Amino acid sequence: MIDRCRLVPAAALMFLVPVGLVACQGGAPAALPTTGTPSALPSLPRGLPTSYRSDLPAGDVPVGDLVPMGNVVTGTWYARTSAGDAIVVAWQRRGADPFRTERGIAVWLHGADPGSPWRPIDAVGFRANRDPVLGLTAVIGDVTGDASDDALVFAETGGSGGCGIYFAIDLAEGARVFDRSVCDTSIVPSTDPVGLVVTEAVYAHGDPHCCPSAMRRSVLTYAGGDRWTTSSRTTTPA
Repeated sequence: MIDRCRLVPAAALMFLVPVGLVACQGGAPAALPTTGTPSALPSLPRGLPTSYRSDLPAGDVPVGDLVPMGNVVTGTWYARTSAGDAIVVAWQRRGADPFRTERGIAVWLHGADPGSPWRPIDAVGFRANRDPVLGLTAVIGDVTGDASDDALVFAETGGSGGCGIYFAIDLAEGARVFDRSVCDTSIVPSTDPVGLVVTEAVYAHGDPHCCPSAMRRSVLTYAGGDRWTTSSRTTTPA
């Protein structure tokens, strides 16, 4: 697993909100798992450029040109895929209320053809008035087992349970292959076997939100399409 991340300086992000400032209603147990389906390129978020006409190396591309005009870059991650170099870039609207602001994340890919432009192959926007999130982060690593970098993205929705949405993107294909809304759960790439490690709180009837009865650790491996197989699962008393 490789986490090739370039974050903007803290001073530029002082309006971002830490995890947990907005309480989850009712202290609900971890959300039931859902899986996503690989998808064709959706409509791009409003204002996102449709290409960057330069064959500059990934590290030399001005990432501010890869987000909607007037927005600020909040994170950049670099990947190497079987289809070419990729840049994953997150942004938010400049100067907006950090509790309710538009955010987004996009995957830009540069193919092997000399002179070909950078193009967005997948992008997700989170509108402030519909599905606001408090922050977007990503980890780069192979989670599908094809020896090509993927991106595991976390869209933080807040709450005492660290609620949010995890989704994995096959960067070479521009396909979202995993999608799960969670609370009291963390998901990270697994290296042996290649896949995802899901660690979640297990609540028995009557458990307070602070104190789950157990922790469950599941290792998922990619089975193609929208399918994930549970390779192993262990539950440990808390």
